[in-house]
Amino acid sequence: YMTGPVFLEGNEVNLRTIEEEDIDFLQKNINRPDVRRFLTVRKPINKAQQMDFFEEVISSEEDVHLAVCSEDQITGIISLEEAEDVRTASIGLWISPQHQNNGYGTEAVKLITEYGFKELNYHRIYARAYEDNKGSQRIWEKLGFEKEGELREQTYYNGEFRDIYMYGILDDEW
Repeated sequence: YMTGPVFLEGNEVNLRTIEEEDIDFLQKNINRPDVRRFLTVRKPINKAQQMDFFEEVISSEEDVHLAVCSEDQITGIISLEEAEDVRTASIGLWISPQHQNNGYGTEAVKLITEYGFKELNYHRIYARAYEDNKGSQRIWEKLGFEKEGELREQTYYNGEFRDIYMYGILDDEW
């Protein structure tokens, strides 16, 4: 089901606004162990908390949060968040497990990176990938993001500290 208007159009995916009707999808996925293991979320999110996040974060004018849709079905979320640094932003992405490995994440990143450089005039866009999230690393490398470093033991999951890799790309490299 497609609720919000398409904001960025691609071949396999469209990026559209996130609407209140998407809250169940967000809550269901954000609580899944196989989704949250690569996010900073570590505690359960109930409906009221998800609604607060929708109202305070997604609906604020600060950053860009879009639903990744394929054939009118929401498959994940992508964000472009302005950093403190001048003309710099970071991309956040998750695709629900049943929709992974279809190229949706790659195309969504391509669309939002293009938008960030061409419409918002960013100079640098960066992203993070957990050391055991090979799918995420493949996306950044495939699209020409450079691995710029690693944050050693930056995250904790399943009883272990793990590294986070940092990837970045400049407007003239895109």
